[in-house]
Amino acid sequence: MKTMAVATGNKHKLQEFSEILAPLGWRVASIRDWLPAVPEPEETEPDFVGNAALKCGFAVAALRTADLASMPDAVAADDSGLAVNVLDDAPGVYSARFAEMAGAGSGDAANRSELVRRLVHTGMKPGDTTAAAFACAIHFQDLSGAHHHSALAFCEGRVGIQERGTGGFGYDPLFFPVLQDESVSDKTFAELPSETKHALSHRGKALRMLATELSA
Repeated sequence: MKTMAVATGNKHKLQEFSEILAPLGWRVASIRDWLPAVPEPEETEPDFVGNAALKCGFAVAALRTADLASMPDAVAADDSGLAVNVLDDAPGVYSARFAEMAGAGSGDAANRSELVRRLVHTGMKPGDTTAAAFACAIHFQDLSGAHHHSALAFCEGRVGIQERGTGGFGYDPLFFPVLQDESVSDKTFAELPSETKHALSHRGKALRMLATELSA
């Protein structure tokens, strides 16, 4: 199997990469399996595609300058987030740092709390939902530098202010995806089985786009 180093330490993202790419012959692991102390670059680009490419390029450069006995065959990085219409598409590219930027803590739970706080400020009440979409950009580069691929995908849906479900991560407990029949799910991403989530999610769609490129 070929080995792909993903520029993240997020175990949930790694699991999604692995579940979709393993059938194509890719073993997926974190970049930290090769470079345990590698820092995360500052995300300075204005969009998801730019930040995914930035993170991928940073990881490739770090691998090339390290003295390692073995190297992965390729590197991939993703940048993803949630855009809520009523919040002028916030948190957007700042999704992972939403609460931190507001001085309200850090991490998934704090980010969800900050989102709920802002939605309540717009007048939302328990049981209400409002239009939103997840976006995911993935950038892939092999270590030879011969192949680059980018994929960008979206998942439309709605967000509420009451968390539901224990699966998933990030904003999943607040997000109700649009289903394949174009109706809105009555379950959040955190309540849906992983197979269903992969079929609908922004990251699942982007990974399948990448998989198509890799298998061509």
